[in-house]
Amino acid sequence: MRIAVCAKDEGLNSLVSDRFGRSEKFVIFDTTNQEYITIENSAKNESGGAGGSAVRLLDKNKVDIILVPELGPKAMDAINAYELKVYSFGDSITVEEAINGFSDAKLERILTNTNDGHRGLRRV
Repeated sequence: MRIAVCAKDEGLNSLVSDRFGRSEKFVIFDTTNQEYITIENSAKNESGGAGGSAVRLLDKNKVDIILVPELGPKAMDAINAYELKVYSFGDSITVEEAINGFSDAKLERILTNTNDGHRGLRRV
């Protein structure tokens, strides 16, 4: 199983990101071999729909589970379309804590969007 976590930086010791679609990076942990990779979130600078684009990116990277702080409606629609599962990483501070929380069945599954979405990148 491959688990993706929204991250501010690279690796398991990275702090988790407080946004999904605009997260700087994603750490993808493979439970079968206990290895991870970090990928850039190419969706983070999109003017709108970053959540849906981030889901497509993770699907292309063969992710099964996504651990997030919260989700907007477009991201949730994409998660349902790609048949992925998503969980709130709750009070986790690092990527490793979030993964351990999932492994220990301490995280809550998200079945519907948790916010009304954001308005994309703010233009001045």
